[in-house]
Amino acid sequence: MDLEQTVAVLLSKNEQLGQENHLLKSVLGLLKENVDLTARMQSCNNDTLEELTVCSTSGRQPPSLCQHTFDERQFKKDIQQTRLKRTSSPVDFTTFIQSSVQTAISDRTEFQSSQAKTPFQVKGPDRLLGEVAYQLDRRILSHIFQGHRRLYGFTLLNIPGKIKEVSTHPLTGKVDEGYQLHLTQRHGDLMKKLNQLGYKTELHPAFTEFIVNNYGILKERPGESSDQATDYNNPNFLMKLIMTKAPTELKRDLLVLLTCLCSMADGDRKPLLLW
Repeated sequence: MDLEQTVAVLLSKNEQLGQENHLLKSVLGLLKENVDLTARMQSCNNDTLEELTVCSTSGRQPPSLCQHTFDERQFKKDIQQTRLKRTSSPVDFTTFIQSSVQTAISDRTEFQSSQAKTPFQVKGPDRLLGEVAYQLDRRILSHIFQGHRRLYGFTLLNIPGKIKEVSTHPLTGKVDEGYQLHLTQRHGDLMKKLNQLGYKTELHPAFTEFIVNNYGILKERPGESSDQATDYNNPNFLMKLIMTKAPTELKRDLLVLLTCLCSMADGDRKPLLLW
């Protein structure tokens, strides 16, 4: 055997011995872990037995078991509180609905619900409910578009589009930005005042249209000096009409419309109902 073969054999045996040594170390480590684990388990069992013995004589639960029971009870309590928070009572739910209508989403939901649930059997006097909504509609439009006598096609829902339309020259298509800004500011200022009275731009323009479409308006205007004209221009009479004739789902928002109409009439020193 030459020198090169001898070196190769020695290197091979050395590598084999290294692998065996690594394997033995791994087995030894596992044995040590097994011994430590057995000792810990025995110690734990002894402690638990001693704890149970002491508690059985003293009538108390072991600290570990007491802590476990407390944690379990607290967990169940927390779960129960969470369920209570997520599922309100009918009274709390009603309160929540009443407060959440301040937001646009709740307003639209409630309005759509009232549309679906409210049956309409309109009688002659009930048309006055539609007239109140119509009068506020015309009052707002007349206030914003003071320079326009004919408001055919103008609605509360298309005010922004109409502002742009009347500010644009019909032939050249040039926008009068100054006039457009003027109308936009008038609209914004009026909405701020009405918002303070409960009017919501996300809800009441559509609500007004809904009321007019379902109740209609007065077929005949009352005589100027008649008792009927006096009643129709009396806020207390109209309020009583809403409370006695309107469905429950619509009363609050109809009262908002009436309040806004009274405020605008007081501001321009004119009767509630204009013909």
